[in-house]
Amino acid sequence: MEELKELAGFWTDKGDALSMYLQVRTPSELAHREEPIFAKQKIQQALGTLRGKSPADRADIQRVLETVSAMKGNGGRAKVIFACHGKGLWREADVPGDFSTRLDVGSAFTLAPLLGQQQSRRRYCIALADRNRARLLLLEAREISEHSQVLDEENEKIRTTGAGKSVHLERQKAEKTRRHFTFLAEHLLHFYEHKDYDHLIVGCREEMWPEIEAALHPELKRILVGRFAVDPGLAPADEVKEKAQVIVDQRDREEEARLVEKTIGAATAKGLGAVGLKGVIDALEKGEVRSLLWPDGDRQSTQSASLCENCGHLEADDLRACTLCGARMRRFAHAEEALLRHTLGRSIEVRMIHRVKLPPPDEIAALLRFRVDANVAEAMVS
Repeated sequence: MEELKELAGFWTDKGDALSMYLQVRTPSELAHREEPIFAKQKIQQALGTLRGKSPADRADIQRVLETVSAMKGNGGRAKVIFACHGKGLWREADVPGDFSTRLDVGSAFTLAPLLGQQQSRRRYCIALADRNRARLLLLEAREISEHSQVLDEENEKIRTTGAGKSVHLERQKAEKTRRHFTFLAEHLLHFYEHKDYDHLIVGCREEMWPEIEAALHPELKRILVGRFAVDPGLAPADEVKEKAQVIVDQRDREEEARLVEKTIGAATAKGLGAVGLKGVIDALEKGEVRSLLWPDGDRQSTQSASLCENCGHLEADDLRACTLCGARMRRFAHAEEALLRHTLGRSIEVRMIHRVKLPPPDEIAALLRFRVDANVAEAMVS
């Protein structure tokens, strides 16, 4: 977070701050092998046009070109670079998540894609279980890792010898299975209460689900976002990731649609919603905003906004000096860059909207916690 704040506070009057986002995945299907090549060519061509026509330093452009040329998939992560040769700054990182390919040069770094990904990221615990085993995996930003070692249960097996004791042994096995699923559920609740993950997904054989579900605490059922059929012992991590990601993507689509619908509906009814740049800025200035919404990198806002470098005051107008403290105002070509810098350090959720169109022309909206004017009016009436 400290590095993000440093990058957010960066400004150059020469306009030579260079920002690059490039995601080059290694595709598994032959039909898509041209996509990463095209992405790299797109960046290389854009960098080529900057030479001699842009305030970005040639040394930065050359170094980015060399970095892009050397990339061979990058492990599925996006390459993100922020550079300004004039001020001796170079930040390069391989970042998980979904990023659009883009290249910007200006007075400040383009941080909206990075902030949007990092601050709205969710961690999904994937619990795989059958009668004899349990596995835990964590899915975050399309990357999966296994953490089954945290389950230290002894995996004792009941061996049956002879038909005469079959009823007794079946009861023993049923009780052992119940304890096994209870053990798993208790650990899942413990990890959730310690904020090790945000949502739960279960993978199991279909016939096992009723027993697993019966062991889940109501809080785990509340955060359960889906389940899928799988052999818990044999499934490799890649197969688990593929099946879980389908559930995550569907949840994200539905959640995004509900959030946008709720925000626009509330704004239309003059309730807890704001639509349009000036309305959102007014709500941010009053501390009313719960969630800030803006379009993804392929649909940048066409509106600009100004931000005070001292007190964080926002204005939709182009002002040289802050009307509150008199300090210098910085003008951002894309309004979301100013708005996001204002939210840093505040308890405001930021959500980049990928699939649903926000109301034109600004395509910026906010869901509110309260309305100051409404509270004042109620207080006067009472």
